[in-house]
Amino acid sequence: MKITVRLFGRYKDITGKDQIKLDISAGNTLRDVVDTFVKQYPVTEKDKSRMMVSKNKMYASFDTTIIEGDEITLSPPVVSGG
Repeated sequence: MKITVRLFGRYKDITGKDQIKLDISAGNTLRDVVDTFVKQYPVTEKDKSRMMVSKNKMYASFDTTIIEGDEITLSPPVVSGG
């Protein structure tokens, strides 16, 4: 299934888009979305385990299953200074 992924922060800058379409199999998880995104944009590899991911406007774990029509967002990890 094709899903729309909204992008924020530097992911928007990297892709030049505020949203992209990804081809994901039905029953896959948010981890699969992240893996597919990283394969298409390898510069994001270092963020892979710390990406902020939401499903339908709620932060969700990487193990959350997605279905067609879900709204997925990816944001870079938040870094705090000291």
